[in-house]
Amino acid sequence: MMGNMAAGKRGRPPGAATKRINTRFPAGLAEKIEYAAAVRGVAVSAFIHEAVAARADQVIEAESRWLLTREEAANLVAMIDHPPKPNKRMLDAAKLAARHVVIRD
Repeated sequence: MMGNMAAGKRGRPPGAATKRINTRFPAGLAEKIEYAAAVRGVAVSAFIHEAVAARADQVIEAESRWLLTREEAANLVAMIDHPPKPNKRMLDAAKLAARHVVIRD
């Protein structure tokens, strides 16, 4: 993915920058990033941009789906087909979840 990204002026990623995120790196990591950027022939900022964008895509994809075993999937289907009757603990848990859980599309 990194090699496919077209570099703009001075090795910058294409498009206008709209937001700045400042961070500090430990010396050893900073040197590794600088070396990797030099190997790629791009600016450090472009290298970091590409790497972070790729990792962000991986995290979003991984957190957007459930991976179930066959047994877990069968149990889920059974619970959907025959849901348990709500008890006090279940109702309390639902109230707590409503306050703290964000459901993403």
